[in-house]
Amino acid sequence: MTAMTQSDFAKWLGVAKSYVTALKKAGRLVITGEGLVDAEASKARIAETADPNRDDVKARHAAARGDAAPEAKKTEKGHDFHKARAQKEHYLAEQARLQFEREIGKMIEKAEVSAAIEDVVSVLRQALENLPHRTGPELVGKDLDAIRATLKQEIHSALSEMEREFTRRMAQVGAPE
Repeated sequence: MTAMTQSDFAKWLGVAKSYVTALKKAGRLVITGEGLVDAEASKARIAETADPNRDDVKARHAAARGDAAPEAKKTEKGHDFHKARAQKEHYLAEQARLQFEREIGKMIEKAEVSAAIEDVVSVLRQALENLPHRTGPELVGKDLDAIRATLKQEIHSALSEMEREFTRRMAQVGAPE
């Protein structure tokens, strides 16, 4: 382990002190307990965290110095970096799309819809459970056609109430609170 100051590390790497400061802020340097830079470990970390997309910058700076730019290596790490970046960009775009769809009302929260459906089903269930108690006394002594008409009317009433409740709850789902 070779420990040195940031200025010495900049000279050792052949870069500006400001670049070393930027590397430190980005967490790409290995700093010892005394606050010095571990040169070998830091150089390795810089190589590991390098953006393979920036090979053009390396070549431009090497040309300005009169050096030959090192050939860009196509490593598995570079492939992983590109794959990870593409995946990150994909998910960020998906998040933005979902947020937009929520804002325009095209997408709503599953929990809100589930709660609304539970409410509507409860209203229908109560209406159906109360049907015998409400209509039983009316049906006594009636002929078959009258019984059917009464039951049909009560079922229609329960379904109409369910439809009204469903419309009311769906208007509330996704609405700003």
